[in-house]
Amino acid sequence: MIGLIADAVLPIAWILALGFGLKRFVGIEEVVWRGFERVSYWVLMPSLLAAVIIKAPKLEIPWTALVGSMYGTLGLISIILVIAWKLRLLGTSYPSFTSLYQGSVRFNTFISMALIVGLDSNLLPHLGIAAAIFIVVLNISCVVVMTAGYPGTLSKRVTREILRNPLIMACVLGGLGRAIGVPYVFPVTGLDLVGQAALPMGVLCLGAGLQWNALRSGIGLALLAVVIQLVLKPLLFIGLGLWFELSSEWLLVGLLLMCVSTAPSSFILARQLGGDAPLMAGIVAIQTVLAIISVPLVLWFAEKMNWMNLI
Repeated sequence: MIGLIADAVLPIAWILALGFGLKRFVGIEEVVWRGFERVSYWVLMPSLLAAVIIKAPKLEIPWTALVGSMYGTLGLISIILVIAWKLRLLGTSYPSFTSLYQGSVRFNTFISMALIVGLDSNLLPHLGIAAAIFIVVLNISCVVVMTAGYPGTLSKRVTREILRNPLIMACVLGGLGRAIGVPYVFPVTGLDLVGQAALPMGVLCLGAGLQWNALRSGIGLALLAVVIQLVLKPLLFIGLGLWFELSSEWLLVGLLLMCVSTAPSSFILARQLGGDAPLMAGIVAIQTVLAIISVPLVLWFAEKMNWMNLI
């Protein structure tokens, strides 16, 4: 089992390191990396998500258990953080709080999908559907928290961010295509082919975009985000999943959405909506690296406790 986890995690670590090295030692210009990031975010990943959802076989989806476990985890963490903010336990900077929030609830879709391919590629459709269920509500919660200081503009901002989010649109289009029974022929096969580049390109850009200097300020909040994202959140999800009696395969799928580092697009949203963008960049960097260690430990622990089976 340890070998299986290593085979899934180590290639991701290698691609991260490759992206980091290419950015700093090969001299590829910043504008090139920004272009790669945009293509990954706006074209490759949406193509992969839409194709995975459309071509997924008919699945027995435990809606109540899956939604209850994922939304329950998001709700509990949101309540804890909001109460801590109201009690002034997290400082006085609301932009910094919003970055902490994003760093505690969002997940890196690229990493989750790359991991499930390494562990059990047959579960990729399961993960695509679970991600589609979660992405919309997760993005709404982040936008609501980040725009809470702008009275009168909340509904407009939430609507705008939802309509411009390519992953949400991909999930919607994939769901519609699946509902009406779109056959797995062109253009779906074209989307699938384009999407095959999403995972390596996304992880490569993530490695190139790691920003360590941003951790010089707000190190306390960054470390708190690490504990919540990489330790508390997966444990909460496991507890709720067991309570709802999720099957082993769906528990693994949900766990891979809950135990990975936060989404790199958190930095973009922080910059757009007035969050603490430098702190957000630092949180993304430290979580990405530490997740290389924490994810195998979480999976090993869940397997050891017989909560799921990776073999």
